[in-house]
Amino acid sequence: MLQWIGNIEQIKASSALLNQRTVELCLMLEEDGFRCCILKGQGNATMYPDPLLRMPGDIDVWIDADKERIDNYVRSKFPESKECFKHIKFPVFEDVEVDVHQTPLKFCHPKYNRRLQRWIAGMKDGQMTNRVRLTGTDSDIAIPTADFNAVYQLGHILIHLADEGIGLRHMVDYYYVLKALRYKSINQQKAVRKTLSELGMMRVAAAVMWVEREVLGLPGEYLLTSPDERQGRLILEDILEGGNFGKYAERHADVGPGRIKKRMATLRRLIKLSRIAPGEFFYHGFRRAGNLTMIWGGSVITR
Repeated sequence: MLQWIGNIEQIKASSALLNQRTVELCLMLEEDGFRCCILKGQGNATMYPDPLLRMPGDIDVWIDADKERIDNYVRSKFPESKECFKHIKFPVFEDVEVDVHQTPLKFCHPKYNRRLQRWIAGMKDGQMTNRVRLTGTDSDIAIPTADFNAVYQLGHILIHLADEGIGLRHMVDYYYVLKALRYKSINQQKAVRKTLSELGMMRVAAAVMWVEREVLGLPGEYLLTSPDERQGRLILEDILEGGNFGKYAERHADVGPGRIKKRMATLRRLIKLSRIAPGEFFYHGFRRAGNLTMIWGGSVITR
């Protein structure tokens, strides 16, 4: 009991620090001429019964600017910043990691990624102006709306499933996203379903709905589609086997001569989960293998 109490106080202290750093980051970016929106993280915490009790992580910030301008801005301050296809590191704080995004989400599937980027562009202004105040702070910041989160965070779950894995925290976050969406409008819920269908995400939605209902007890009126037990169990088994971002999975144990075995285990996992989103997993496999040139939002990226 005393250990639990200690853990809770540590979580509260970390969340309070992250809230403060989030506000400092947004104020700095706005002073430097950028509109920005905080993704997941502390924005998700605002939907929890006690925002300070959500386990905090890093800060993901979406900046309203093109990739070249963002890269030049970050590297003018930190020339050695590391970049991946999703974000660029922005080590502005010593005690909190910051990832800067030019777009909140990218798919490997070319057709669905083009549709996704058009949808994001159409929703952008609403996200950059949806301002809230985090617990213990004195300035407002922008976070995504419930209907945007319902699409974006399901897509985030999908790309991490195709990559290293997800954790139960993703499911708990999405539980509160679905509750917030229902409270806003049933029509918004219908619009989200239409968008998910256009982006090829109804299978993963059905799988996630099963986990939300069976594991977390989400009532039926909050579900976006009928739950799919078969696909849902695949996701649940992967969560239980690998933990948050799959970091505890056996396939990540990099032990000398076991490297080929590790790669085969990763391939078997991708094949098993691919039925949830066949197209995305197919293109993701090519990206990992380094055999595909992908075009995202006008930029050509070769891996």
